[in-house]
Formats: sequence, C-alpha cells, structure tokens
Amino acid sequence: MSAEFLLEIKSLAHKNNVPIMQDATSEFIFSFIKKHNVKSVLEIGTAVGYSAIQFALVDESVKVTTIEIDIDRTIQAIKNVEKCGLKSRIKIINNDALACDINEKFDLIFIDAAKAQYEKFFEKFKANLNPKGAIISDNLLFHGIVENQNLTKSYSTKKLVRKIKRYVNFLKENIEFTTEFYKTGDGISVSKFKTDYSNFISEENFLEEKEYFKIFKIDQKCLLKLFDENVSKEFALMDFRNSQFAYNQNISKFMPCDFLKISGCFGIVFQNDDEKFPSRILNEFDKNIFSDKFTLLHEKLLSLNAESLASYKELLLFILGGNSKENSSVIRKLKKLPEGNFFCQGNFCPENILIDENKNLFASNFLLSCKGPKEFDIARTFYILSKTNSEKSILKSEDYLIKMEIDKESLMPFIEVFNEFENSFSDIF
Repeated sequence: MSAEFLLEIKSLAHKNNVPIMQDATSEFIFSFIKKHNVKSVLEIGTAVGYSAIQFALVDESVKVTTIEIDIDRTIQAIKNVEKCGLKSRIKIINNDALACDINEKFDLIFIDAAKAQYEKFFEKFKANLNPKGAIISDNLLFHGIVENQNLTKSYSTKKLVRKIKRYVNFLKENIEFTTEFYKTGDGISVSKFKTDYSNFISEENFLEEKEYFKIFKIDQKCLLKLFDENVSKEFALMDFRNSQFAYNQNISKFMPCDFLKISGCFGIVFQNDDEKFPSRILNEFDKNIFSDKFTLLHEKLLSLNAESLASYKELLLFILGGNSKENSSVIRKLKKLPEGNFFCQGNFCPENILIDENKNLFASNFLLSCKGPKEFDIARTFYILSKTNSEKSILKSEDYLIKMEIDKESLMPFIEVFNEFENSFSDIF
C-alpha cells in the first residue's frame, strides 16, 4: 500500500509543481539512515510528506519530526501520512521553521526548505543535533545553475544561486562542522561535528613554532596548524583559502581539510600527500643547487594566474586596518604601484621551503599569498633575504636577483612600502 501510494504522491507533486526529493537523493539518505543507525529525523520543509514518509519506511524504529510553513501543503502531508499508517511515527508541525522552538535531539537533520534561509536553518537547529549526528542539506547544485549560471537569465534565480554559494562557503569554513559534498541528485552536503583535536596540542605532538603559529602532528599524514590567540578569524581564513588554492595548483604537498577553533585559537588541519612529512633541513643542499631550484620554483609560482585571490593591495590595506590619516603616506605609495594577476606567495623565502625525500622543493605558509605583479613577490623575497644576509646564508639577496635576472632599482617602489610596513607590523609582515 505504502509503495503504491508513494508513487501517487510523487506523481501529484510533479503535476502540481511541488518540489520533492530526487530519487538519487532518496537512495543516498536511505543508505545513510541504515549505515548510521538513525532513529530520529528532523526535516525542515515537509512539502506534502513524501520524504518524511520515505524516511519512516526505512525502518520501523525511525521517527520523524517535520516542519512546513505552508498550510495547504501541511494539510495534504497530514492526509498522506495518515493514509500510509505512519501517524504515530511522523509528527508534522505547521509553522515557520525559524520561529519554531524544538527541544528534542535528532540523529539526522534534513534541510530542504527555502534555499535563501539555509544558513539560518543550520544555525538555529544545530543545537538539536546529537553529538554523532549529521545535517544533510539538499539542492546545493540547484539544477546545475550553481556551477553554470548561464543556464538561467532570471535575476531572482541568479540572486538565489549567490545565496546558495554563500551557504556552501559557510559550510566549508565552519569552525564547528566538517562537511562533505556530493553531486548526488541535485547536490547534497553532509555536515558532522568536527573531531576534537585538543588532545593533540601537547609537547609530545609539537613539531615547530613560528612567529604566529605552532605545528602539531596528528598522525602519519595529518598536521594541525594552530594560530596564536591574537590572530583573527579573517587572517586564519585567508591562510585556509590560499592553502586550498596552492594545493589545487600542485604547488603544495598539504591539503587543507579542516578549519576549526580550539580554546580560543583558530587552526587548520592539513593532510600530507606522501607517507613521510617533507622536512626543512636545507643545510644538506649545495648552495648553488638550492639557489637554482629555489628560483625555478619561484618562477613556477609567479607563472600561475591567481585572479581568484585577493590583490596584494587589498592584503596590505587589510593589514593596515583600512584607510586612515596616520597611514596616508604608505597608502599613497601603495596606490601608485601596478596591478597584476600573478600568484604571489607573499613570504617566499628559504624558511618557508619544504624538501621531500627526493630533494624536490615545495612552498609552505600561504598566509600572505595574493595576486599581483611579479615584481611585488620578487621584491618581497629580496627584502626578506636581505634581512638575513650572512656568510652562512644558503641564499643571499643579491645572488637571488641575479638568478631571477632583475635589477634592484625596478623593485625599489615596493621595497619602500615594505619598509613602512616593517616599522608597524613586524609581527605579521
């Protein structure tokens, strides 16, 4: 009876333009419920009860609470649930979900209502999730338009798609939840509470300390980069996004897989591609061999198009704290500098170079990465090297310029700006 009636509900929903779950999404969630032994489901967006009935039919122990704002759909959902004999296991609430207070905890929360409100739904109902539960969000591809906006000419649809994209970014950069994304059906996400990494912050797991962060080993393939408490979320997120770009461009060995907050400090979890962690032991290198590999790597980085990143001017203004009278001198100099879309690592120097077991070089530490003219990053590297020049230096600043085939004079406008920044922001810059 239930199977036949479900087909009838599905047919009427399509006929009346009522949005319901796609078959592929249904199969995914059924498998999820079985695999994770889900006993309780909270659904945001009942429509006519099609999905709620399906969830309840997975197993006799599954109970569903579902919220629908539209009264006509609510009435139809109640009729459908009663006809399937599931009134005792499906509770339907007619209300605006954002105005609805629920005290129960659930193994699964399914968001499939007004797309523009997804982030608000997520924030409101995350408190109703059991510790090992999951929040599943549907329609994140929105008929393919999220990936290709040329599929629509509607302004309102494009506006909605922008909100869905913001929601996806909200999930990716959430400090409480880890989210996996699937192209199943119309695009779904599965969000779970993050792993507690606080136990790895110990002397036993400590690897190294930098100016504004510490590195801890999680296991054979993962590291935790934990920022000092004075590093803002904006800066930590900048590092996370830049590291994603670097990994996707094959210039980093470490995939940023989690953004989190531990004891008031932001952090990034990285996963290493190799079995062994790259090292920073540079003294095993012949200086000439290192300088050749170093400049070749820098030239490779500078050949990349980084149009999606913040510009170096935006980055420097951010460090300054925006426009202000006290910074007027450096801002005037900054505005006169040229623009560019090349990838600028921001701190490309021997200290931020990793070496694998085959003695290949890789860049690390992408906090100050941005887009700009090549001269900006070359000047930045020259500036850093000149601060540490000595007989023991593996690479001297003047030798670097010779290798890069560029004269110091052309870099002076950038170096003048760096000098002003150094006076006020030496801890970051």
